[in-house]
Amino acid sequence: MFSQKKRNLTWIYVCIVLLIAVIAVFILIGALSNKNAEDAERTNLESKVSEENQSGPDADNSTDVQDQDQNDDDQDKFYQSYYLVKYDNNVIKIYFSDETGKLTELESTSIVYETLSQGDQAKFREGIKVENRDDLNRLMMDYES
Repeated sequence: MFSQKKRNLTWIYVCIVLLIAVIAVFILIGALSNKNAEDAERTNLESKVSEENQSGPDADNSTDVQDQDQNDDDQDKFYQSYYLVKYDNNVIKIYFSDETGKLTELESTSIVYETLSQGDQAKFREGIKVENRDDLNRLMMDYES
């Protein structure tokens, strides 16, 4: 009788340990996939910047004028990378500024500029600067919905 209870308790303990191990594996997989996504995004941005550098001065970019102005004014300053969400050519676009201060257009958003309030329109005309991808995602979710 006592040995039957011990077997049942042992079986429950084994199941609990296995459940904890499975949960730990899922947490590790989630953490690693998040890191891989960030690395892939960083690699994608670096490749876009290198492609733009290889295209040379003949490339027709609206950001070239902005880059020249920034380079003239702040040539010796250190830049921290950031994202810029700005109204440009009747579309709200997302730009990435790398450590050199060069703006690279990443994508156009689905935000309808005309439906925004006057204050929000003024913010987007000036450009909204966000420091990281999480803040950018929050900003996009606020305005795209």
